[in-house]
Amino acid sequence: MAGALPREGSLSETPFARLLSERWNDEANGRLEIRAGGRHRLLHVQNGDVVVDREGLSEADFLAALTKKKILAIDQVRQCVRRAKAERLSIVRGLGEFGLLPPLALWNLMESFFARRIFAFFDLDEGDWSFDPDGVLPVRERLGAIPGQDLVLQGIRQMQNAAVFDRFLPDEDAPIRVGAPARLHRIAWEPHERYALQVLGSVPNLRSFYGACEFGRKDARRTLFAFLCLDVLTAARAGPQVQRTGEAGAADPERALEALVEKCAFVYKYVTREIGPLGRTIIARSIDEIKPALGPQFQALVLLQDGRIEADSAVLHNAGHLPGELSKGLLEGYEEILLAEILAVKKALGVRHESALIKALERIGCA
Repeated sequence: MAGALPREGSLSETPFARLLSERWNDEANGRLEIRAGGRHRLLHVQNGDVVVDREGLSEADFLAALTKKKILAIDQVRQCVRRAKAERLSIVRGLGEFGLLPPLALWNLMESFFARRIFAFFDLDEGDWSFDPDGVLPVRERLGAIPGQDLVLQGIRQMQNAAVFDRFLPDEDAPIRVGAPARLHRIAWEPHERYALQVLGSVPNLRSFYGACEFGRKDARRTLFAFLCLDVLTAARAGPQVQRTGEAGAADPERALEALVEKCAFVYKYVTREIGPLGRTIIARSIDEIKPALGPQFQALVLLQDGRIEADSAVLHNAGHLPGELSKGLLEGYEEILLAEILAVKKALGVRHESALIKALERIGCA
C-alpha cells in the first residue's frame, strides 16, 4: 500500500512521529529520508516496522555505548574487534561468537541503541523528508525490526520540544473526536496513557481534558500528541477533504440530503466489497462513535442494508420545509457521518483505499 503514501514533504506540516505512524498503519515498505539542521538520516521500513540495518547501527558507536554503560569492559571490546577483524567477522557476530553477549541480550541492546539514535528526530519542527517505496533494504542488511507503533511511543515519550505539540494539537476549545484505530489493540500504552484515554473519552474538548486530567500539563500534551499521531485523537471536523454542501445545500436542502445519503451508501458498498461482511461492522462502529455528538434527530438512526443512513424519517422527508437551523443541523450531521465513514475506511484498509474512494466519489459526482 506504500504507493498511496505521500512521497515528500516538510516536517513543519507532518511531524516525524506522524510519518512513522502513517507507515506503520499502512504496513509500508521503503526508505524514509530525513534532512534537517545539517543532519541526514535514512530509515528503512518493512511492513510498517523500522528496520535495524547494519549501516544505521554503526558498530563502532554501538561498542562505545556498551563500554559507557559498563556492559562490556574496554579490554573485552578491544579483544572482540581484534579477533573479529582477524576472522573476518562482523562485530555483531563477534560479540556472540566470542561469548561476550547471549543472543537475546545482544538483540535487545542493538534495538535499544538503534532507537535512541532516532529519538532526536522526534523533536524536529523544521526540515524535509522524502519516501521511496522502491528503496527496500536487502535481507542480508537487516539485523532486526522495531515495531512501528512502539518506536512512535518511545520517541514521543522522550520529546522535549513543546513547540511540536503546540503546532499540531487541536485548539483547546475545538470539538474533538476519540476514535478506535483498527490496530489499537497492538499499542502498548503505559498506565498513565490508558488513564488519559479514559478521561479524553468523556470530555468535549482539550480545555476540559486539561481540567480533568490528574497529571501535569506538559506530560498531558505529550500524551495527547501520541494519541494524535496514532489516530486516536482528531479534531471533530478533521478528515478527508470532501466537498461540503455549502450554499447549494442551503438553497436546496432536500436535494443536498439525498446526495449525502447516497454518498454514505456508496462508502458502505465500497468497504463491504473490499472486505465482506466485516465492512458493515466497521461502518456501524464509526457511526456509533460519533452518534453522541450528533443532533437529537440522529439518536435513533438506522443503518439500512444498502448502506443508507436513515435518521428521523419525519424530519428527513420534510427537509425542504424545516426551519433554517434545523435543516442546517441535519446536513451537518450527515456530513459528519460521511467523514467518519471515510476515516473508517482509511483506518481499516489504508490510505490507498481512502484516496481511491474519494476519487471514485468525485467521478460519480458524489463529492
